[in-house]
Amino acid sequence: MTGRKVTTAAAPSEAGTGYTEHLVSEVGKISSRELTERVIERARHAVLDWLGVSIAGAQEPSARAIQQLLTAEGGSPTAQVIGTPHRLTARQAALAGGIAAHALDYDDMSIGGHPSAVVLPAVFALAEELDKDGPTTIQGMLFGYEARKMVAAACGSASYDRGYHGSSTFGAFGAAMGAGRLLELDPARLRHALGIAGTQASGLRASFGTMSKHLNVGNAAAVGILSARLAEAGYTGDTTILEAPRGFAATHNNGPADFDPTGPGTSLRRRLAVEWLVFKPHALCGATHSAIDGFQLLREQHAFSADDVDEAEVFVSAQHLEVCDIAEPRTSVEGMFSIRYAAALALAGSATGPSALTEERIQDPTMVALRGRVRVTPVPHVRNITMPTEVRVRLGDGEELKARVNALAVKPDNELPRQWERLKAKFVGLVSPVLGADRADEIIGLVQRIETLGSIRELTDRTSTER
Repeated sequence: MTGRKVTTAAAPSEAGTGYTEHLVSEVGKISSRELTERVIERARHAVLDWLGVSIAGAQEPSARAIQQLLTAEGGSPTAQVIGTPHRLTARQAALAGGIAAHALDYDDMSIGGHPSAVVLPAVFALAEELDKDGPTTIQGMLFGYEARKMVAAACGSASYDRGYHGSSTFGAFGAAMGAGRLLELDPARLRHALGIAGTQASGLRASFGTMSKHLNVGNAAAVGILSARLAEAGYTGDTTILEAPRGFAATHNNGPADFDPTGPGTSLRRRLAVEWLVFKPHALCGATHSAIDGFQLLREQHAFSADDVDEAEVFVSAQHLEVCDIAEPRTSVEGMFSIRYAAALALAGSATGPSALTEERIQDPTMVALRGRVRVTPVPHVRNITMPTEVRVRLGDGEELKARVNALAVKPDNELPRQWERLKAKFVGLVSPVLGADRADEIIGLVQRIETLGSIRELTDRTSTER
């Protein structure tokens, strides 16, 4: 089944201008020549990690709630909702899939937020509906990642500082561009797709620590498909949406100085956006990862126990205090955004996967006492959450230990084999409890040869829990 046939109107005739036109032109330069082994390898890593967190995340309460709502609505069963027994429309599958991918806060990161949780639910759902092959699906991914990165690079961090959730606001443009590639939209329609997406780009950081953070991401994925489909049908949007006086940059940033359409990351470079993804080893907010790694490093080097810790301190940016400083978390989603709890897990030598985010574990008196010995100190020289984090531990005997770690650095090419092995272990740990070890291994095998698949359905079908 290839989905509903859309009767399209005549292509819009007006020309785009400025950065929106530049973005469409630059991303459009990505062709099959970019599908080098290096790029394909990075894409495999992204797909495997996304599938793992999506299949496990589909079992979470926020994901279950949207699945129940969407299945009650009904719709043409053209796309698999990853990690569930359900088949829905591509847009519905993208909405549910985006929520699931972000539900554990275990999904990958890059400039401006979480790319795969937004881009891949849209690309894979539409690729399945259209019965696209592996190489075409990868191209849709590359288009989506690159567009999202170029919007984030030009707009900078001002919108995030103002309270917008970049994963969803920037992500809507990436999802629209990825979907537009699969629909083979011409440049004029792609600009309209971005205009349609831009007027819907939303999501607030006030929702962090609640299920609505997941909704931000799922909604952006669904917006991507809706925008591309509408543009295909001749629907119009502002073709200068990024740079317009009342457009995206103007309304989301503080002023014109925050928007730089010529800076780093605003044009196609030798390294594509898919090559700048960072994969999370811990199922907590990315802003906590450097602190976790720092405390884990000190434990490895000095072999102390949680009982030996008199006091611990994390030196952070002011941004950390806004993003992940829930001092007394009680629920799973609150625990994800508590750097004190993250530090306590590392100091205790505890696992930092989804099992660490149960309410029982978060409220355990031992963990509550340990996080109470963690001090969070903002310092001016740490400007944002992407910079290295310094941690300090004072032991009961007076010894003081220090470490400085940046957990958010991209792995170089020579470390890709080791990264793949770590991602496989993460995937098996997430997926085996849901689909079984044999199916997990089968999906890994399909991802390893995704560029050879004649239909992406060969992969998505295997994620169903109905089999």
